[in-house]
Amino acid sequence: MVYELHAVIIKKEVGLEKALEIARQITKKDNPIMRETEDSYRFRNIVKTKFKSDTFRTKKVNDKVSLVFGERKK
Repeated sequence: MVYELHAVIIKKEVGLEKALEIARQITKKDNPIMRETEDSYRFRNIVKTKFKSDTFRTKKVNDKVSLVFGERKK
Protein backbone atom coordinates (compact mmCIF):
# COMPACT_ATOMS: atom_id res chain seq x y z
CA MET A 1 0.00 0.00 0.00
CA VAL A 2 1.54 3.27 -1.19
CA TYR A 3 0.23 6.61 -0.01
CA GLU A 4 0.62 9.77 -2.08
CA LEU A 5 0.22 13.43 -1.21
CA HIS A 6 -3.29 14.72 -1.87
CA ALA A 7 -3.16 18.19 -0.25
CA VAL A 8 -1.24 20.62 1.91
CA ILE A 9 -3.24 22.47 4.57
CA ILE A 10 -1.76 25.68 5.99
CA LYS A 11 -3.36 27.82 8.67
CA LYS A 12 -4.30 31.35 7.62
CA GLU A 13 -2.23 32.94 10.37
CA VAL A 14 0.84 32.16 8.22
CA GLY A 15 -0.40 34.55 5.51
CA LEU A 16 -1.19 33.78 1.89
CA GLU A 17 2.21 34.60 0.38
CA LYS A 18 4.11 32.47 2.90
CA ALA A 19 1.51 29.68 2.56
CA LEU A 20 2.00 29.68 -1.24
CA GLU A 21 5.75 29.48 -0.79
CA ILE A 22 5.43 26.52 1.60
CA ALA A 23 2.95 24.73 -0.69
CA ARG A 24 5.23 25.20 -3.71
CA GLN A 25 8.17 23.71 -1.82
CA ILE A 26 6.16 20.67 -0.72
CA THR A 27 4.20 19.96 -3.92
CA LYS A 28 6.99 20.99 -6.32
CA LYS A 29 4.35 22.84 -8.38
CA ASP A 30 4.61 26.50 -9.40
CA ASN A 31 0.87 27.18 -9.07
CA PRO A 32 -0.86 24.61 -6.86
CA ILE A 33 -4.66 24.80 -6.89
CA MET A 34 -5.83 26.57 -3.73
CA ARG A 35 -9.11 26.57 -1.84
CA GLU A 36 -9.70 28.87 1.10
CA THR A 37 -11.61 27.72 4.16
CA GLU A 38 -12.54 29.66 7.29
CA ASP A 39 -9.27 28.78 9.06
CA SER A 40 -6.85 27.60 6.39
CA TYR A 41 -5.58 27.49 2.84
CA ARG A 42 -5.75 24.09 1.15
CA PHE A 43 -3.40 23.42 -1.73
CA ARG A 44 -4.28 20.40 -3.84
CA ASN A 45 -1.58 18.19 -5.27
CA ILE A 46 -3.74 15.44 -6.82
CA VAL A 47 -7.55 15.54 -7.15
CA LYS A 48 -9.40 13.51 -4.54
CA THR A 49 -11.28 11.44 -7.13
CA LYS A 50 -7.97 9.71 -7.93
CA PHE A 51 -7.88 8.23 -4.39
CA LYS A 52 -9.79 5.50 -2.57
CA SER A 53 -12.18 7.47 -0.37
CA ASP A 54 -11.54 5.57 2.88
CA THR A 55 -7.74 5.87 2.78
CA PHE A 56 -7.12 9.55 3.57
CA ARG A 57 -4.71 10.25 6.43
CA THR A 58 -3.59 13.63 7.78
CA LYS A 59 -0.08 14.08 9.13
CA LYS A 60 0.70 17.19 11.14
CA VAL A 61 4.08 18.69 10.20
CA ASN A 62 3.88 21.46 12.82
CA ASP A 63 1.22 23.71 14.40
CA LYS A 64 0.57 25.45 11.09
CA VAL A 65 1.09 22.84 8.34
CA SER A 66 -0.60 19.47 7.76
CA LEU A 67 -0.32 17.04 4.85
CA VAL A 68 -3.15 14.85 3.58
CA PHE A 69 -2.18 11.51 2.05
CA GLY A 70 -4.26 8.81 0.41
CA GLU A 71 -3.99 5.56 -1.49
CA ARG A 72 -4.56 5.99 -5.22
CA LYS A 73 -7.12 3.98 -7.13
CA LYS A 74 -5.73 1.40 -9.50
